[in-house]
Amino acid sequence: MSRIGGTVLRAIGGVRRAQGIAHRLMGFAAGWVFVACAFFITADVLGRNFLGVSSQSSVELTGYMLALGTTWALGHTLIERCHVRIDLLIRKLPSKPRFVLHLVSLSMLVLFAGFLAKGALNLVEESWLFRATDISLLRVPLVIPQGLWAFGLGMFFLLTATMLLEGVLLLAAGRGAAVEQQLQARTYDEEAAETLDALGAPETTDSAKHPP
Repeated sequence: MSRIGGTVLRAIGGVRRAQGIAHRLMGFAAGWVFVACAFFITADVLGRNFLGVSSQSSVELTGYMLALGTTWALGHTLIERCHVRIDLLIRKLPSKPRFVLHLVSLSMLVLFAGFLAKGALNLVEESWLFRATDISLLRVPLVIPQGLWAFGLGMFFLLTATMLLEGVLLLAAGRGAAVEQQLQARTYDEEAAETLDALGAPETTDSAKHPP
């Protein structure tokens, strides 16, 4: 790769790392939104059954929370390679076709994410023009929850586009293994290591795996 190409690749990599930080924070926020959603539903059910009081807006508010949490967590899930992928066939292919197919898969995701982001922005624009509100007692302006939802989809689209551009440049530079490292589904070893780390179990050394 030329010197200019290397500079562009480093710049794109820097952008992707910055996006990674943003999506990590968004994923953290999404997790707490789900926790808050669970507490809100629990409080509403208990209040309605034992105290005779209810927010009468739990369906609308929890719907907003779930939509926000889902879209805001998409990017971090992609970076951590936690999306479900059927990789039975691709693992059996030679390395070069495998690298290309990873990028083909990502390009399809870019198109899908762009379609969702465009539709979300159109919906927000429509709600803004008509000053639409929900049908709950709170009369929440729909542009607020829809805007937060669309923001998550838009950020996800930008991330996928950046990752695709970086992947193409890496493949052009002969670094297909780096492309696969970023895009392939998690291996069984990685899943097991993450589970052991979450449980606080000590890592298994090679000597423990293969005693003399």
